[in-house]
Amino acid sequence: MAAAERVLGIARRELGTKESPANSNRVKYNTWYYGREVSGSAYPWCMAFVQWAFDQAGVELPVKTASCGVLMNAAKKAGCWVTGDYRPGDVAIYDFPGGAATDHTGIIEKVTPGGVVAI
Repeated sequence: MAAAERVLGIARRELGTKESPANSNRVKYNTWYYGREVSGSAYPWCMAFVQWAFDQAGVELPVKTASCGVLMNAAKKAGCWVTGDYRPGDVAIYDFPGGAATDHTGIIEKVTPGGVVAI
């Protein structure tokens, strides 16, 4: 099985994960990443989830980080940053209007004519 399919299979099994308690950022991905249970607004877990899924699949990313910006810069330095022709298994880093340059992340599941679907 290709690396992208391993990552996506693991990510799909995590669909429906909820923070406990709600809005706490307390999830197993943060516990895995930080090595202890954490919660609060200082611990958004989107990148920790991406890192966890790739780790579980045995696939290395350019850097282990909980920061979207740090992964983006490491991917650029490693020559694996793409801005088009996305493929399933790619890591998407989102830039929403009015926020930081790197606001959110996910794993691309499929590419559609209108954009991407990510987990």
